[in-house]
Amino acid sequence: MLADMGIETGIDIPALLTLRAKVARWLAGETLHGALWLAGLPKTFAACAALNA
Repeated sequence: MLADMGIETGIDIPALLTLRAKVARWLAGETLHGALWLAGLPKTFAACAALNA
């Protein structure tokens, strides 16, 4: 990902995943696509590693 390459995107991925969970609750029964919420971020993802340190 760009953040792992040192390129600042300004995108807060954990906040987007939190929003996705809220949208899933708001739209109960609707099919939502994508797999990042299920798989999670890679363990080597810098922002994720910094949060867990």
